[in-house]
Parts: sequence; structure tokens; C-alpha cells
Amino acid sequence: MSRGRSRWACAAVVALVLACLGNGPAHALDWPVASRIVTGTFGEGRGDHFHDGIDIGGGSQEVRPVLAGELVFRYDEGADYTSLPRGVGSFVVLRHEQHIRTLYAHLQAGSLGPVRARWEPSDRIGIIGETGHASGPHLHFAVFDEEAGSTVNPLEFLPPVPDRQAPVIRRLFARVGERRVALEDGAALQAGRTEILAEVYDLREDVAFRWPLAPAAVSLSLDGAEVSRISFDSLQVQQGRSVLGGSLRSRDQVWDDAGLLVCGSVILSRGESLVRLAARDLAGNEAVRTVSISIHP
Repeated sequence: MSRGRSRWACAAVVALVLACLGNGPAHALDWPVASRIVTGTFGEGRGDHFHDGIDIGGGSQEVRPVLAGELVFRYDEGADYTSLPRGVGSFVVLRHEQHIRTLYAHLQAGSLGPVRARWEPSDRIGIIGETGHASGPHLHFAVFDEEAGSTVNPLEFLPPVPDRQAPVIRRLFARVGERRVALEDGAALQAGRTEILAEVYDLREDVAFRWPLAPAAVSLSLDGAEVSRISFDSLQVQQGRSVLGGSLRSRDQVWDDAGLLVCGSVILSRGESLVRLAARDLAGNEAVRTVSISIHP
């Protein structure tokens, strides 16, 4: 999917919101819960796959639709549907205007209530639980654009939560063959194509300890020119694998086995160069790390 197609997918969700709310702001989807505690962000590396939604904590609170919609499917854990994916536990899928679907997963078993064809934002879908492959009670919430064939980052369209902390760029590395070489001022590297990796993450605003989240976007530059950008805005399935919209990178092309972000490749020429990495969150907070390196033949 091209960058334009990725932007189109996000625009479809915005169009849905504007259609439902007149000329209201784009960040006008209702949150599905009252307590807005984001514990997992879109695009994180989860084993062999991307995280295709957001995780919301806050304990056993009620879950409601983000917009009015029609029921597509619901499953209560323990029902005899052996062909269904068990990882999401008890879940509900709703369809809204403009071919948008929303998923509410890991709900408490038995909390889904009566079946109805039409759902309003005031209706209770269920209660946050930990059914399926959940580590602790939370809601997995995802937004799908059926026409674009994309999953989009829900945080792009929900009312923002307070966020005054910039992402963290803790360490930079160059991958040389099978080795990772720490990138610090004065580091010496050979000329040629080199892959840059980083320990980079966003932080939760509501806790005082380290709880790493995926940032919204990361940009890699060499000597003032951007050479690579990763935006965690959408996912699409191509040739049987999930890829980031825009960059078309698969999970193992974005996150390595140690959880480092694969930022991109640079072509190093003899002399002195500046490697710059910038990480941004959806609130506009930005962290920048610049390293001066020496390149020899």
C-alpha cells in the first residue's frame, strides 16, 4: 500500500466521524470506556506479529460502542465455536457507516448481555475482562477500514489523553553483519550500507515506572536528509503477512528479536557524518538523538 493509500484509509475514518457529527472535530469518536488508561499501543511487536489495536486498562469497567453501528458478530468464551480465534476471548464486532468495523475483545465471559441488531453509544457491549490470551484485565480495541483493507490506529481518532512526556531514545546501534555496534559520538564504521537500530519507546503518562509503548512515528536522517520514516498509523495484509501502511515493512523488518526498532538503512561515505533519529508521539512530543560518526574505507 502506498503512502497515499495509507492516508486514504485514515481519511475514510475521519469522513465517518464527520458524517456522524456534522462539522465536529476529527477526534470525536467516543472512547469505549470511561477510564482512559492506554496500556498497549498500535504497531507494537507482539512475538511474531504487530499489535493491531490498542489495549485499555482501568479495571472491570463497562464497554460501549464508539459510534452507533450494527452487530456483525459476537462470541462469548466457552461457546462451542471451535473454528473461532481463541486469542481474543469474548468479543464483539460492530459495523458502522463508511465500511468501518470496530472490535472489542477480551471481555468478561457472560458479560455480553442480550443480542441486538443495532447498537447505540449508550448501550453496554460488555465488561473489560481477561478472556483469551490476555495478560491481566484489559480491552483490546481495533478499528478496520473494509474498503482500504486496513487496520488503523484508533488513537488517531479518539479524544486525546494527557501526554506531556516525550518518547525515549535510549540507545542507537549499527548492525554490522551479525553484530550490533553501539553508536556514540566518535564511533568508527566502515563505508557502505549500514542498518540502524534503536531502543526507542513512548511512556505511559499515568504510572511512575517504565512501561514502554510504541511511538507514533520515527524518522532517520543522515547529514540532514531523511532516509527513512516509520509511521504506526495503519496495517494491511499483503501476501499473507501484516505490513505497516506506507513503508510496507513486516513485523520482523520493524522490530528485531531483542525488541529494538529497525529504523532503516543508511549509505555511509568516507569522512564524518551525523546520524539523527527523531521519535514523536501523537501529542506532538518529540525526542531527538544525534550521533557524530567517522567512516573509513
